[in-house]
Amino acid sequence: MRLLETTLLTGPYDWDERVLPRSEYDARLAHLRAAMVEAGVAALVIHGHPGNYGAMAWLTGFTPKLGATLALVPREGALRILAPGTPKMMDIAKRLTWIEDVRPLGNAPKNVAEFLGDGNALGTWAFGGLPHALYAGIAKAVAPRALIALDSPLDALRQRKSPRELELMRGAAKLLATATDAFVASLRAGAGVRSAALAAERAAIAAGAQDARAMASLSPGGVPLPLDAASDERALDPANAGIAVQNHGYWASGYVSVARRPSAAQARAREALAAALAASRGGARLPDGVAANAIGLSLEEGSGDPLEAGAVYALTGAATEGGHTAYASALIAVTDTGRDVLWQGESA
Repeated sequence: MRLLETTLLTGPYDWDERVLPRSEYDARLAHLRAAMVEAGVAALVIHGHPGNYGAMAWLTGFTPKLGATLALVPREGALRILAPGTPKMMDIAKRLTWIEDVRPLGNAPKNVAEFLGDGNALGTWAFGGLPHALYAGIAKAVAPRALIALDSPLDALRQRKSPRELELMRGAAKLLATATDAFVASLRAGAGVRSAALAAERAAIAAGAQDARAMASLSPGGVPLPLDAASDERALDPANAGIAVQNHGYWASGYVSVARRPSAAQARAREALAAALAASRGGARLPDGVAANAIGLSLEEGSGDPLEAGAVYALTGAATEGGHTAYASALIAVTDTGRDVLWQGESA
């Protein structure tokens, strides 16, 4: 199941050095440049847009708000960001990042080619969502030099969390607990499932989340769906929800099932999750019935089978019995020898 991530950016998205200091980005840049040297590229272009900006934010802190944005990274020297907007808007854009050189996107292919200069090849990251016309323009501008996708090694770098990132994700896990508790309490108080999901979002925002998104089942034991339907049933059994919250840019997500009476589907989901938690460590493969997704600055940061040491995973056990589906979920930080449970959603 995929949780919906908003494209309407809310909360404080300006770079705050008290939250993520410059030293954090310097360490990331050093690792990234080592990967560039190994790949044999003279420069790297990172793409981000309002719906998917994990790679961009990881290196630059910049959260695109107006459309496609490019970060230009040389092997040595200053980085540059090309952002949508007029020159007068760049002073505001600079507040989003530690990078000092922020310019209008303008003629992006020409600007990228000039930045590459005489370099032999151009690396790319997160170009999967780049508009085709912009990709074709960049490829033509730098020809005959090649564009080399570095998503695999750089995504692996981004998934390995630093101590500070883990601290922020622990904060997100606390917000997730607040949201799931609100969902359960609202249902127990007689609210409809849709109202309970909205109560979960409100509780997370009130507790300090930058963003909160909930989906809920709109039929008995159904899969969680976006809250765009009029139905607000009060007697779904079990009632399922998928909830995601954001703390200073870092996400936590999980699922919860609430039943009025014991459910065979719930029992099986719990058993599957317990087996996954018992086995979870770096290099481990998950048992049947459990899905894992590595998360951090994005809810779609990477798949998780086998689990990679250093990453944070949302584990979800799912089971269907008697036509009803139930979930059990946990958020874990994985090491070579074990795992640290940041949050666990006990079905009620």
